[in-house]
Amino acid sequence: MKKSRLSLLVLAAVTSTSTFAAHTWTNEAGDSLTIDGRFDLRYQDRGNGDEGEWNSGSSRFGLKGVMQLDDGWKGFGHAEWGYNSGANGDNIYDRLLYAGVEHDKYGKVAAGTKQWSTFYDVAWYTDLGRVFGTRGSGVYNLSDWGIASGTGRAENSITYRNNVGEKFQYGFTYQTTREDVALSGSEGNRGTATLKNGIGASVTYKPVDGLRIGAAYHQNELDNVTSGVIGAQDGDHMRIYLLGANYTTGAFYVGATFHVGENWESVETSTSSNVLMDTLGGEVYVYYQFENGLRPTLNYNYMEDRGDETNGYERNLLIPGLEYHFVENKFLVWTEYQFDLGNDQLKGTEFVNRDDQWAAGIRYYF
Repeated sequence: MKKSRLSLLVLAAVTSTSTFAAHTWTNEAGDSLTIDGRFDLRYQDRGNGDEGEWNSGSSRFGLKGVMQLDDGWKGFGHAEWGYNSGANGDNIYDRLLYAGVEHDKYGKVAAGTKQWSTFYDVAWYTDLGRVFGTRGSGVYNLSDWGIASGTGRAENSITYRNNVGEKFQYGFTYQTTREDVALSGSEGNRGTATLKNGIGASVTYKPVDGLRIGAAYHQNELDNVTSGVIGAQDGDHMRIYLLGANYTTGAFYVGATFHVGENWESVETSTSSNVLMDTLGGEVYVYYQFENGLRPTLNYNYMEDRGDETNGYERNLLIPGLEYHFVENKFLVWTEYQFDLGNDQLKGTEFVNRDDQWAAGIRYYF
């Protein structure tokens, strides 16, 4: 009966235009279906003589389902797709796909081809920029922005999360083998490796209202590293440690993260080699939401090659922004300007300062 009721619920949701205003539908058994996502249109100028481009930014569409099971258990599933149009492509791609079970006492376990890792339980504290930022915490590394490495939307993963009381939460991530992972580099000069035994964990604590502190860790074992990659070899490990904290009063928010990485970030250093480097970095993100809808933001990112294997690579970004929320966190216009103060663009065999960048857009969450 539960299955048939939920099927009718889904059918009604996708065929009735009037029901889309609700976003979540629940039947008498407590089973639910939620539709969410966002429309994102932006204009971006990347400097270096760029004429600017329009694109669909991070537009996405998602489905979430929850089914009530016996003895206090719930089954759940989540699928999300992104949409690229304009200058950044013309395709639909998968962002998230996972399913699992949860219980108030025994916790939540999920398996998926892509799902947010437990490392991200801390990394999100500073991942709040509209287009720029999140380049100092180490969460979005390698060529696919933390998917294969397991710190972002971890692929081929199993996660477990639970809490002790209302203030302490913990979680674990495990990833199966990922082959031919693109590390870095331009087309034709891109190092690859196999990543095995991805293991991660996080703990977060809320000592008082509004304050949260956390720590996270993730590692992978390297295998089949291509010959053009220096700094690490087969049998070595990629590791990253992250500390973070955030504080909010509702209108005011500040978050900070700090990381230390081993063989964590990969950059191209010449036409014949890539480097897996040891990293050190952090981020700070601050905003204040005024009652009239204005929200000034400030985002700072820093990352360096602490082993100096790249001979001078340094990421140093200052990103002020301004937003206007017609409806807070639902419908807004925004702009960000990225001052590049470091040396993170390869020119010949050395890293130099790159041009500043600017972007503006409109975003609608539904």
